[in-house]
Amino acid sequence: MVSMRKISLEDNLDWDELIKRSNTATFFQTKEWLKLWVKHWGKDLEVVIYAVFDNDELIGIGPFGISDKINILGAPDPSVGGSLSDFGDIIIKSNREKEVWEAIIRNNPITQLSNNPIKFDLNYIREESPSLGILRELGGKVEEMEVSPYLNLHKSWDEYLASLDRHDRHEIKRKTRKIEEENVTKVCDEINTKNIDDFYRLMIVSSEKKSEFLSSEMRAFLSEVIIQLGSKKLLTLCFLKYGSENIAAILLLFQKDEVLLYNSGFDPKYSYLSPGLILNTYAIKQAIENRKSRFDFLRGGEKYKYDLGGRERKLYKVTL
Repeated sequence: MVSMRKISLEDNLDWDELIKRSNTATFFQTKEWLKLWVKHWGKDLEVVIYAVFDNDELIGIGPFGISDKINILGAPDPSVGGSLSDFGDIIIKSNREKEVWEAIIRNNPITQLSNNPIKFDLNYIREESPSLGILRELGGKVEEMEVSPYLNLHKSWDEYLASLDRHDRHEIKRKTRKIEEENVTKVCDEINTKNIDDFYRLMIVSSEKKSEFLSSEMRAFLSEVIIQLGSKKLLTLCFLKYGSENIAAILLLFQKDEVLLYNSGFDPKYSYLSPGLILNTYAIKQAIENRKSRFDFLRGGEKYKYDLGGRERKLYKVTL
């Protein structure tokens, strides 16, 4: 028998084990991410988390943030805080998706209050998520929001290169040779304040948009994410080093057997070396060598993602 009860982010249910058995959950539904997101961006939200059980077995966790709508926690309307979680979804044991969503939507006491009409406004649902079809069946209005390219990884670097368009393959080889001739090296360094500050420096000089993005509030959030989650080996900072100077940087997240490219920056002084592109190719190569199954470029349809072999994937908004 399926039942549901409220829990909190401090509850001792085995959240991580459910994620391992879930086809809906992503990095942005981990407890570590959500705790920090709520701390920095959830002050004006009512946080409501439902745990769904089949008798005593945990089969689903639905973390939501409630204001005038019910949003997936961490993925509200694309405001500052909402833009930080690239995917929205809940955590459901594989093959139990419909039961869990039905329990949450039909038995949710908040939606049943006649004096408080409220709707589900669910953002950044991946096209391959089982949640999308189920929410459509349950009456959800579905609309495309954004794209989020990804790359299913090959068994070897040579197979990966062979899969690329001839021109893209040639450019990667040419640019890699050039940067190797300059003795530029990739370093995934220890996480400390100095390296975090250098990561921010490279973000700022690479893009006016990224410079505006890095407000003091954003730095406080990202710094805590990098330090806390880095200590648990859930992410890493990697740099391209030219002599003693870092000229490009990427922040990589890890979940299951996937690598996620969360953010990056490079010094335009060294554009002739294409440091941003090459650092990404080095990260893909390392992911292949570590036998990962997917390299995820996350949200945004930037050209370089497709040049590196990224496949189109759409993200959807579902309103109920």
